[in-house]
Amino acid sequence: MSALATAFAGLLRSQGDVEAEEIAAECARPGCVRIATLRHRDQAAITGTVHSVAVPPRRQAPEVRVELYDGSGIVELIWLGRRSIAGITPGAYLTVRGRVAYDETTDRLLIFNPSYDLLPSRG
Repeated sequence: MSALATAFAGLLRSQGDVEAEEIAAECARPGCVRIATLRHRDQAAITGTVHSVAVPPRRQAPEVRVELYDGSGIVELIWLGRRSIAGITPGAYLTVRGRVAYDETTDRLLIFNPSYDLLPSRG
């Protein structure tokens, strides 16, 4: 591909594509796997950024639900018995370890009560 074609192709990429590539490059830590490669029952370590944090109303059982994104996909992290976790907020950068489950009803990958390490901010 010529230099001009490469430059032109770069201009056509969306901002989301550019951000996904940047996050994917930063999340490629030794020992970690990409979310897109995860399968049901895998034991995995994943590095990514927190997309969202959700906590159910007080009348429901306590849990914290987090969407972790690594540029290749999203896995939902669920900590049972808690209403918050210090440092885990949207934009936080972390590595999690745990067993992957697949929820057929929502077509989502899940990890219950993963261990985690908060990492320095990306960038």
